[in-house]
Formats: sequence, structure tokens, C-alpha cells
Amino acid sequence: MKRIHILMTNDDGYDAPGIKALALAVSDYARVTVVAPDRQRSSCSSGLTLRQFLSCREEIGYGEHIRVFSVGGMPADCCKLALDGILAHDMPDLIVSGANDGFNIGSDCLYSGTVAGAMEGCMNSIPSIAVSVEHTADLSFFHKAAAFSSQLIYKLFVLGHARGIYNLNIPANAEFLAENVRITRLGLQIYKNVIKKITDNEGNPGYWIGGEPVFAEEPADTDSYWIRQGKITLTPITWDMTDRNLLDKTSKIISHCWFVKHMLHRT
Repeated sequence: MKRIHILMTNDDGYDAPGIKALALAVSDYARVTVVAPDRQRSSCSSGLTLRQFLSCREEIGYGEHIRVFSVGGMPADCCKLALDGILAHDMPDLIVSGANDGFNIGSDCLYSGTVAGAMEGCMNSIPSIAVSVEHTADLSFFHKAAAFSSQLIYKLFVLGHARGIYNLNIPANAEFLAENVRITRLGLQIYKNVIKKITDNEGNPGYWIGGEPVFAEEPADTDSYWIRQGKITLTPITWDMTDRNLLDKTSKIISHCWFVKHMLHRT
């Protein structure tokens, strides 16, 4: 069997347990090139490192068929560097971002570096998937989640020839069965106590951004609803943020405003 080529990245750093576990799992059927940040970069979204030096060095691989590069930037930097540099003559068949330590569900995807890494696939027409696992102290769970994610990735992209971008989330109490996967849309993830006022060691005032998720009632077709039911969620996503429901309405409003302004000028 010819191995597919997978580019992997994340926002937890190249030495995080999640990306190691998932890289080892998919290496059963793939050549893997990991190009990931050299440190923790969570919640960096699609940020790029511009107008400054971007470091990159090859690290010791995680195992057979896995090459690893660490980059002094964000996940989007890593993917651009990989696709336009390191792998320019050996393009990947698939981009896998994660496995992230913590969910990336609903509107949190706007802030996620993990999801941003997967989004880079659309720039080069490469299918991609972001994988996120509920935070847990049980490292063995990462390996179980990675094994299941690897099987899903194989069935979705290798056997199913899926295109596009996907977002996969796995709760810590999940049963790793196909019937426990829900194909959903994104929900709205709201937080309370987001801003906390603090002082540093010298007494200077400052703030800490964090917050606790609000478990409001969500429609039953959303990822945030099914995650709280202990189900694994898979969501097709896109970079296109256009609100198509407002296109015609906005056009009518603007046309009406111009018409009224024109009539006022005539009078």
C-alpha cells in the first residue's frame, strides 16, 4: 500500500503529547511531516509572524515515517512555511492539526490556532481536519483518542476521498464507536467571568482573560450540544464568513438609502 503524505501542525507545540500520539497513529498508513510551533501558541487564531525572523529547525522524529520541524511562529506560519518551503516539492495529501489539548467547539473556532492550521489547507486545495480532545490528566486517553481519530481520518479521507475542512472534537467520556459520532454544525460558545483584574508582583494593575463556559441550552444540531451529551462531533467548516442570509437584505437597504438620498437632493 502506498503511504499518503500528511502534514501535521498544532498550537500546543511540537513536543505536546497530543500531536505525538496522533502522528504515531496515522504513521501506520502515512508518511508524516510535522511542522509545528516551538512553544505553546494557544488561541492565536490565524496570526502570522510578519516583519521579523522566523526560525525553523529539524528535531528528532517521533518514530518511523515521521519527520519533525519546530518553528518560532504560529500554526498558520508553520503551514505556509511547510507548503511554500519545506514541502514545496513534496506536497501533502492531507493536513491534520492537533490533537489539541482541549475542545475547539462552536464559536471558539474563531480563536483556535488548531482550527487555523487546518484552515490553511483551503489555500492550496488540500483537505484538512482539526482534531481536539477534552483536557484530561489521563495521558493514556490521548492515545485512545488518537487511535480513533486515525481510523476516522483514514475512512474519511483515504477511503471516502473527502475534500474540504473538518473539525473533530472528542469528549473524555466518549465511547469510541462510529455510532457515537455526530455530524453537526457549530454552536455558540459563551463564557462568564471572562476578565479578571489582577496585580503583578510589583503591584501594577492588569487583567487576565479566561472565563468559564456557560452551559446554555443549545439546539440539538450543534457540536456544543452533543459534546455535552458525551458524543464525538465532526463538523464540516469553511473559511468563508459571508452571511448569505443578509446579502439580499443589505443590498435592498443600501439601494433604498441611495434612492432616498437622491430624492432629497432633487428636492
